[in-house]
This record gives sequence, C-alpha cells and structure tokens, in this order.
Amino acid sequence: MRFILIILILIAKISFSQNLVPNGSFEIHFDCTYGLIENAQSWCGINGVSYEHSCNSNTYYTVPTQSFTPGFPSYQMPHSGNAYASGAMALAITSAQPSYPHVKLIDTLEAGKIYCVTYYVSLWNDCKYSMDKLGALFTATPFNCTASNQTLTTGYTPQVVSPAGVMYDDTLGWQEVSGSFIADGTEAYLTLGNFFTNAQHTITLSYPSGVRNVLDYYIDDVSVEEVQIAKARNDTLIYQGDSVIIGKNKGEALLYNWQPTAGLSCTNCPNPKASPSVTTTYTVTKTQCSSVTSDVITVTVSPVGIAEHSITKRFKLFPNPNNGNFTLSYYLTKDVTEADVIVEDITGKLIYQSTIDVTMDNMNLHLTDTKTGIYFVKVMNGKKIISVNKVIITN
Repeated sequence: MRFILIILILIAKISFSQNLVPNGSFEIHFDCTYGLIENAQSWCGINGVSYEHSCNSNTYYTVPTQSFTPGFPSYQMPHSGNAYASGAMALAITSAQPSYPHVKLIDTLEAGKIYCVTYYVSLWNDCKYSMDKLGALFTATPFNCTASNQTLTTGYTPQVVSPAGVMYDDTLGWQEVSGSFIADGTEAYLTLGNFFTNAQHTITLSYPSGVRNVLDYYIDDVSVEEVQIAKARNDTLIYQGDSVIIGKNKGEALLYNWQPTAGLSCTNCPNPKASPSVTTTYTVTKTQCSSVTSDVITVTVSPVGIAEHSITKRFKLFPNPNNGNFTLSYYLTKDVTEADVIVEDITGKLIYQSTIDVTMDNMNLHLTDTKTGIYFVKVMNGKKIISVNKVIITN
C-alpha cells in the first residue's frame, strides 16, 4: 500500500503543475500575536518583514487595517485568504536597506525547464513614492535572515524583474509581478523585492500628501510553477456529426484560446470538444506567466455516407455491435505492400495497433477488455488513412 501511495504521489507530481512555494499565500501561521514573517510557516525576513493576519489582536498587524501611529494608518484586503506579508520591500528613498521575504522551495528547480514566477503587491496608503523593477531572486543557498542591514541592491541579478517604467503605485488593488526564466538546476531558495540601486529605478512621487518617504508594499500569493507547453491531440478523423476532444492540457487556472471557434464546445478551456462540419485545423494558444506556447490539430471530417464509397466497401467489420471480438475483412490493391490497423476511442486515444498481413483478406481483433463505447477502426498505409469504420463495443 505504501509503495502504491508513493507511485500515485509521483504521478501527480509529474502530471500537474505544482506551486513550488510553500505557504505561498501566508495563510499557515504559528500564532495570532507575533508580527514578523517568521510567524508564517516556511518563511523568514531579510532585514525584517512584517506579517499581518486577520486573527492578530495587535492593531499593528491585523488585517485589513493596520493602525500605526502617529499618522500611519493603512488598509488592504488580502489578494486571497486572510493574511499577507508587508514591509519596506522597495525602500529606495532612505539610506536603510530594503527588506525581503525569503523561503526555501519545495523542490530544487530542474535544469533546462521553464518556470513561471508570480506574486502580487499593493502600495501602503501612506507612502508618497512608487517605483518599478520589482524582482525575484533564486539562489542555491539561503540568506541569513537573522543578520541585520544586509545589502541586496548590488551584487545580485534576479532571474525575474518586472518591466522598467511600469510603476507599482496601486493602493486600492493588487498588481502582479511576474515573469519566466530557464532554470540551471541550482535554484533552491526564493527572495522577493528590490535588487537595484535608486539610480537604476524609476521612482515617482505618486502621492505628495503621503507621510512616509519609503516604499512599503503588501505582498501576497507567491507562486513558482513549471511552464507546461500547450498541447493538442494528434490529428484525427471523424464522421460528419460526430465530435472529438482536441486538447491534452492540464491546468484550468491558466489562459487558453482556441481558434477558429467554429464547432467548439468552448474556446477558453483546456480541452474542448470539437464538432466541426468540415475539415478544420484548430490552434490552441496557452498563456502561463509571460510564456506563450501553441499547438495545432487537424480534425478531418468524412462526409455522411463514407461507408458507401467504393474504397470503404473493401473493408467490413462484423459483427457490429460486438463484445470486443470482431473481424475486419479487407481487400488491398497490389500497390499496398504494408498496412496497419489502429483502434482509437472518440477522444483520439490509441486503444490497439497491429500490422495487417497483406496476403490475407481478414483479421480477427480481440478487444474484450475495452470499455463499452464507440471506437474508430482505421486502416493506415504509412500516414495515409485508407479506411475508417465505426465499431460499437458493448462489454
């Protein structure tokens, strides 16, 4: 049983995109009194990072309101859940050092794979200034969160940086910081914040009536996920009036777009059902973080009555319906020296494949372990389809 459980965990890890940031929304905490990010499980703060949670009774560290006095009130609903981190993540106006949320990833990143990094920030209400170029730095070893006044604005190159000139100045809502990069296989720790000097930033006096000369930001919903490329199924053939699933994507929370839209059950879901009236090539475009990938599938539509065409009269299935045991009879012209028979379900999944003996005129198929349903039996000459028949199996 333990072995089976391990296998299932490994399969799940391989099959689905996983957020490699533990406690990425800061919800899991140790108590309702401590106000530093070390209270959020797995996290620590470089140069001191605050932690706010709705259960905290201290008015400095509660959510959504922090009543700093004198004159430093701030308010923000979490991007999700009941907690967020905050602090001088981009402290660029004073001589003090910025502060940085820091965490060990669930797994070290794999070399050569593309990863998407995303987190959300919101500027504190009482800040005068806003800035650009917030980043995400991956390192092989951890920083010492207990050391004070550490300098990370020089000597470090973050793998992900928000675009220059895009200001993070929203005090009402949340703004996304995101990007993607190719891992070298050493990345085990993540640090968020400001990795540039003042001269390398665009710094704007966004709120002259503010009372603080620092750039304090809330931060929430941190994620690092492997980018999965868009996948369409293999080209397939259907009869007019039939349908087929055309996607092979995992992940509902990402952005998908299918074109053209004709005959699709949906145009923005991972794996729509296609029922085209004519042969159609569909393109799926998937956006994950800043990475955009695409793939195509051609659904060939055979007209109603294809079974009456002369080429298909040479191929018969009987009995039909059947229990998975049936015979395919065929007549191949002399120019066909090799052929294969394949059986697919309505989604295009391969169920059976075998080479036809071209010297014979029939072959028996035994698919007794196949579930009840409609299947396509195709005779292929190389990549050319020379016959398609429907078979109904009623196990």
